Amino acid sequence: MTSKKLNNIVTALKDWLVSIYLYQKGIERIPVFIVKEVDFIFLDSIRDFFVREKFILLTQDDIREGNDVFCLKLLHIRNHSELFHGADILSTISFLIPHLRSALELEIRNKRIQLREEYLSQHKWRVFLRQLLPGMQILREWALYLKYPDITLPKDSKELLSLFDVAWSCNSQHFYYLIDDKVEERNIPSLIQNVHHYLSELCIKINSYPNNS
Repeated sequence: MTSKKLNNIVTALKDWLVSIYLYQKGIERIPVFIVKEVDFIFLDSIRDFFVREKFILLTQDDIREGNDVFCLKLLHIRNHSELFHGADILSTISFLIPHLRSALELEIRNKRIQLREEYLSQHKWRVFLRQLLPGMQILREWALYLKYPDITLPKDSKELLSLFDVAWSCNSQHFYYLIDDKVEERNIPSLIQNVHHYLSELCIKINSYPNNS
C-alpha cells in the first residue's frame, strides 16, 4: 500500500485504530493494522482501500490474549516491522518459553509434512528449492529466540546459519549450497532427504528443550 492510502485509512478508522506497522516479509512490506475491535458493517464501507492489497488485520485481543497460540507469527511480525502509526503495542508483548517451544515444534512437524508433499508434487525443482529457504530461515530465527530472547538477529542468511548451528549444535552445510544456488539437479533427492533428517533432529532437540530455561 502507498503511504497516501495508509494515511487515508488512518483517517477513516479514527479511534478504532491502535497501530499500523510495516512488516518486512521477504521482499514485501505488508501493512499490519491493529484495531480495537472488528465491525464488518463499518469495514464494508471502507473496503475499497483493501481490495487487491496485501495486509494483516489484527485486534488488540489477538495481541494480548493470543500470544500463547499465535506467538511465533507475532514474534516474527514484531522483529521485522517498523511502526508507521499509533502505539507500539507489539513491543509490550511477552512470550513464554513453553508456548514458544510447543509452537515451534508444531511448525517443524508441519514443515516436514509440507516438504514431503511439495517435493512429490513439484515439477520445477529450482522454484521448489527457492521457496524452501525463507521458511527455514524463519524457523531458525524462532529457534534462536527460544534460546536467547534478547538476541539481535543478523540480516545475512549465512551469518544466521552459523549462529544457529552453534546455538543448537546443528550442521547446516547443505543450506549454503541452496543459498548460493549451487545444487545440481541430480543431487536434489539426496539434499531433500538431508533436509528432512535435519528437521527431524531439530524437532527432537526442540521437544527436549526445558520449559523453564
